[in-house]
Parts: sequence; structure tokens; C-alpha cells
Amino acid sequence: MKKIYMSEVLLALLPIAITAVIMLIVGYLALPALTLRSAFFVWLIVFACIIAALIYIPVLQSIELDGWWMWIVVAAVFLAALIMSVCSWTCFHAVQASEVADVTVSESSIDEVFPDLAQVESMKNLALIDLDTAKMLGDKKVAGLKNASWYEVDKEYNLIEYHGKYYRLSFLDYGGLFKFNKAKSEGIPGYVLVECTPEGGTVSQSATLVELDKPIRYSKGAFWSHDLRRHLRSQYPSYVFDTSFPEIDDNGVPYYVTGVLRPTCGVWGVKTVESFILTNAQTGESVEYTVDQAPEWIDHVFSLSYLTTIAEWHYAYRDGWWNAHFGKTGVWHTSYYYRSTRSSSDDDEKVANFYGYSSVVADGDVRFYTGLTAANAAESNLGWLLMDTSTGKMSEYAVVGAEESSAQAAVEQLVSAYRYQATFPLPANIAGEPSYIMCLKGAAGLVQAYAICNVENYSLAVQAETLPEAINFYLVKLGYTVETETPTRDEVVEGPIENGNVVNVYTVEVNGTIQYYYEMADGSLYVVVKVK
Repeated sequence: MKKIYMSEVLLALLPIAITAVIMLIVGYLALPALTLRSAFFVWLIVFACIIAALIYIPVLQSIELDGWWMWIVVAAVFLAALIMSVCSWTCFHAVQASEVADVTVSESSIDEVFPDLAQVESMKNLALIDLDTAKMLGDKKVAGLKNASWYEVDKEYNLIEYHGKYYRLSFLDYGGLFKFNKAKSEGIPGYVLVECTPEGGTVSQSATLVELDKPIRYSKGAFWSHDLRRHLRSQYPSYVFDTSFPEIDDNGVPYYVTGVLRPTCGVWGVKTVESFILTNAQTGESVEYTVDQAPEWIDHVFSLSYLTTIAEWHYAYRDGWWNAHFGKTGVWHTSYYYRSTRSSSDDDEKVANFYGYSSVVADGDVRFYTGLTAANAAESNLGWLLMDTSTGKMSEYAVVGAEESSAQAAVEQLVSAYRYQATFPLPANIAGEPSYIMCLKGAAGLVQAYAICNVENYSLAVQAETLPEAINFYLVKLGYTVETETPTRDEVVEGPIENGNVVNVYTVEVNGTIQYYYEMADGSLYVVVKVK
């Protein structure tokens, strides 16, 4: 028997130490969940075994010991990971995946879901500012901040309700490692609120930078111990996290909401969110809640990616995986699905602003909207899907007609000379008609006009400089006569309208003509007469 010296034992232990150091570095940077229910963690174990074998075998051979058994260990661990992966494939759990989403096919009419926008007071719940406009307005706000170059605005702009109004919210964040090193002692000064609802027929396109008394210390763009994901991993080492996104409570205190993903099929398959972690962005204190325990001020418990994923499972896998990919009988897709599958070779002009979803307010709650389209008929929608962001419940409405990109193209044709681009449509109810509302943006990214398109007949489209004006044009096109008494004023000025803010539009049919009365913010009244 070969005599083994202490130096050889130390040499044999060296690969273990090297592998451990490598994996500690990888673990610190990659932050895997320390559980076998995490596919990433299991495959890291496989990687560690391969690294150990590559280092260990030459060392064993140098002291005249066999190392072939190391490859047996690697093969066994790899095979175990592969079996776990195969057992988790969605194709084996398609029916279970289709049942994750809580979808109700609603029998309610559109009037019961969305208030009639022909009534001016209904506009207070209309969130018109889209994601791109919010980003542009938020970026401009940072420019006026002290040490503005240290910070940037997070690209996440979720719609929230705050003190009775609707805003898009985003936290400031560090602009990279070097800027973090400069700014970490001061922290992040605050967050941006972008007003979304129209006032007087137009959106203000204004953003507010809220500077906090106590800075934000933990964020997605921070580093080391202040990195939000690393901070959460230190508190919940075995949890698999969903996306984190910002929220503020009724006092304006900033928080992050992070869903906890738990596999329900196989080992890693069909992950669902049944609880979430609420983290104070200033102190780092975290509390876990179940979905049913969520505080009332939280508008977003579920992320967009999670809700759209389980919705896609529901409509694709109702009759199994095989049918979803081959038979496609009764298979539907969401508009968001088409956004993710479009390629650069598609019609760029048509899909430039096609985001596949929009944030809306329905029944007083914030929801994500996306259209529903048959897998073999992508040019028309079969329904609207509203996803409640705080409960995860979904409501399907039978609204048949134009899909969103067709509506965008229809209204862009109305202003082709200006080359305006239409935002992704918002679903709306106007005089009981399912309709799409869009903002028309110029080259600078600012809203220049408003457009409405009928869902059932997308050739029925109008545009105007204010939303009330567009609604009245739309009603006239639908064949309605707006029953409004002719405003009584000492002096009515005949058009054209001078520059100013239109706060109301009255439409009256008189002797075969349509008369539009424009009430301005300064109290003046203009009339434009058009032959019917």
C-alpha cells in the first residue's frame, strides 16, 4: 500500500478549498435561492461538481491516486438534475398550469365595468399617460436635482392610486457602480410621480419629484449590502423571488413589493405566487404577507410578467400541451404574447408602440388590460382580459372586434401628415360602445392630440386636440345627437379657436348643422358650426 504523506493530504484538500471559494464568489454575485426547489441552485451544484472534478483529478493523479470516481459523482449529480428538470417540464403539467389563473368569464356589460366617458366626470379614472411618456417626463425631473448625474429614474412606472388620484410611480436609483460609491453616503433622495388623469380635457404631462426627509437606502440599482435582491436574500435565503417593484403607502413612505414564487408541479414546475415580501426602502425592514393579508394601500401585489404568464397558460393549455402546440383548437393568446413574439422584421411602423398591455382603472381598482386573440386569427380580438394587480383575479369580457395594433394604425392614418404615433389603446365605454382611447404623440414624445377608435368597426375613428372634443366627434360619428342646451352667454365668439385650454365641449344639432361650443379656461366661449 502506498504511503500517503501529510503534504499530499493538504494537496488533495486544496481543490476543495478552491472550489469552495469559486462557488462562494458565484453565489455572492448570482444570489441563488438555497433550496433544491430552485433550478438555478441545483445546476450550480452540478457546475461546482464539474469544477471540482477538473481540479481534483489531476491532483489525485499527481500523488498516484485514481480520480475516475469523481466523474461518476459528476454524472450522478448531472443525471439527478436532469431528471428533476424533466419532471418539471410544463408539457407534463399543462392542465395544472391552465388552472393557476383565477379567470371569471363575466356576463356584465361594458357599462358595468367602465363608466361612460360621455359623462365628463368619468374621466377622473382614465389613466392616459403611457409608459414611454412617463419615462420621458421623469428623466427631465432628475435634471433639476442636486448631484443629478448620480441618479437615474427606474424604468418601472406602475400605475398607483394615491390620495384619490392616479399616478405612475418610479423610484430614483443609482446610475452605476461609480455613481453608487459617490452617492451611497447620501442615499437616494426620493421618487417621481407622473400625473395620469386628464384635467379639463387634456393630460397635464407633468411630473413631481418627491424628495424624502429620510433617503432610500435599498434599491435594485445599489451594490453590495444595499442591493435590494442581496438584502432580501440575506433575510430569506431559501426563497425564489419574482420581480420587485415600487409602491408608496398613504403617507408617501417608499416600499418594494416582491412576490415569492413556489413550484407546484414536479420539482420546479408551474411556479405560483401565494405570498409577497414588503420591504421598507428606507430602513430595509421586510415583512411577509399572504395575498389575502395585503394592506389596502398596495395596488400591485403581482407583477405584469407573472400575471401575463399564468393568463397565457390558461388560454393556451386548457386542452393540454399537445393541443396548444399542434392542434390549437380553442387556443387563445394575449396581446402581450404577440408583443413578446414580434421580431425586428415585422412592420416596425405598425408595432412601434405595441406594448401588448395597458394599465387601467376599473371598478375603482388598478388592473392590467390585454386583448384576447384566437391563435389562428391574430387580426381580431375575441375579448378583453382585465387582471387585478392586487388580488390576481382576472375577468374576461366578450368584446369582439379590432385588435390593438389595427386600432393604432387606423388613428395614425388620421394624422399621417403630422407623423404622430398612437399609444397602446386603453379600453373604454363611450355611450355603451366598446372603444379604444389613444394619445397621439409627436416626435418629441409629448401628447399632441387624442384619438378614439370603435372596437367593432375600426374604420370609425376620430381625433381632436382635447379628449372631450374627441368624444363629441365620436358620438356624432356614431349617429348620436348630444342633448345639451345651448350655453347662454352675453357674447359667443365664432371660430377659429384661439390658443387656450379647453375645459368643456358642448355639441348641439341646430337646423341641420352641428354646433360645437368650446368653453375655455378663461371663461370665454367659442362656437364652430359644421354642416351635418
